[in-house]
Amino acid sequence: MANIVEPAVVNKSVRVPVPIEHAFSVFVEQMETWWPAEHHIGEKPFQNIIVEPRKGGRWYERDAEGNDCNWGHILAWEPPHRVTFSWHLGPDWKFNPDLAKASEVHIRFTEEGPSATLVELEHSAIERHGEGYEKLREMLDTPNAWSLTLTEFAKAATREAKA
Repeated sequence: MANIVEPAVVNKSVRVPVPIEHAFSVFVEQMETWWPAEHHIGEKPFQNIIVEPRKGGRWYERDAEGNDCNWGHILAWEPPHRVTFSWHLGPDWKFNPDLAKASEVHIRFTEEGPSATLVELEHSAIERHGEGYEKLREMLDTPNAWSLTLTEFAKAATREAKA
């Protein structure tokens, strides 16, 4: 009898008092301004986080010396409504280039008026990471993971809108 693996998903959301275009732009073009600095996987802290703005583009961090550390790829690119990333960081927080072992991070932006946007994050298919995926899902669901990341994004998006 085969072992049945339950789908592993983390869902988070945040409302930001900014237009949808602004929310999307801050999310994908200014990630290094709001992504928690301690959440780097390169040997050194990141200076930039780059989202190549197209399906198939890379998602990666770059340190001050120009060294890149891959996180994943863009699976869907539909500005300003949706972006989906592959997440190649397993339970050991190391990059695995195998797409079959990558989870997916879906970000949806829903306009709730001219100056309000709901941002919904779904990190799905975590079970693809294999052994240890349950622990990874638990870590991603803690207050210091996606919740903190979205809180910092909301602060940056709001701050940028007021500037």
